[in-house]
Amino acid sequence: MLLAHLPVGYLVTHAVIKKFKLKFSWPWLSLGMFAAVLPDFGIIYQLFSGRLYESHRYYITNLPVFYLTVFIIIVIVNCFIHKRWLTYANYLIFANIFVHLLLDTVYYGIRWLWPFYPKLIAIYNTAGNGGFRVDNYFHHWYWYLEIVIVIFVPLFIVNSFLRGKYEDQGIKKSKNQ
Repeated sequence: MLLAHLPVGYLVTHAVIKKFKLKFSWPWLSLGMFAAVLPDFGIIYQLFSGRLYESHRYYITNLPVFYLTVFIIIVIVNCFIHKRWLTYANYLIFANIFVHLLLDTVYYGIRWLWPFYPKLIAIYNTAGNGGFRVDNYFHHWYWYLEIVIVIFVPLFIVNSFLRGKYEDQGIKKSKNQ
């Protein structure tokens, strides 16, 4: 996906907040949205290092085993310190990261089996990474799904504002509406 990681991250964050019955607040939203794009931070390194010919999908930021290791370490640490907020934050962060990786698996590919299998695993691809070959992403159904997501999520957010989901966070609709 090119455009929809952040909007999908909003939906995942919203679902996790609802699942754990957390207060719908900006810190939880910010954490979830940050985690939704975290696997693409390799692009920043790619730009500053001048390695534009490499795919950021081969960097540590796109390795599921890296995130799984961090998740397990946090779970183990939390077994000793017993912080409920850390449990929620851990699930929120890793739900968003793994949804990001799943979305990338559909079209580009992720190294799900690294270090045992070094290649990208994908369903569809344009770069010859395995999966069904597609010549033009912008004429594929997945691109149109991305457009629908980018249109739907802002409508979902507006609906949340209108229903008062953010009112207890200091953001209130005006009395004139």
